[in-house]
Amino acid sequence: MKTTFSYPKWEEIPNIDLYLDQVLLYVNQVCAPISLDKDKGLTASMVNNYVKHAHIPKPIKKKYNRVQIARLIVLTTLKPVFPIPDIIKTIQLLVDGKDSATLYNEFVNCMREEKTDTVAPAIEAACQTVKLFHQTKKLALALEGGKTNESNA
Repeated sequence: MKTTFSYPKWEEIPNIDLYLDQVLLYVNQVCAPISLDKDKGLTASMVNNYVKHAHIPKPIKKKYNRVQIARLIVLTTLKPVFPIPDIIKTIQLLVDGKDSATLYNEFVNCMREEKTDTVAPAIEAACQTVKLFHQTKKLALALEGGKTNESNA
């Protein structure tokens, strides 16, 4: 079973600064295909907490740039599987070695299952874990649906 993920590459993320409501709409549209049924997606309070705890840089004049948007996409994707502090710690370690654009594109390539020469092992492991998590959820829902059908028979 293959789970498909279609994220924008770095160059496809809006290169204009966006207000919070625009960021929420954009990130939730990008992450909608992988959102769990009961997941409300990224919310304003989540973003405010990420800023408050310095998980993403503070917006400038209430506007968010490409770096912040990319980080929010990654956080939204990984948070159902990993604790936020672990995600942030890993991002910080990775950013020390490469720029945000390169790291984000490695993440996207890995999630899209596009072959590349270099992907940080932490990114590859995280992507595989997220994919397996979503495959397991789909299988569990299918089993649950089968039991419901059996009980109705």
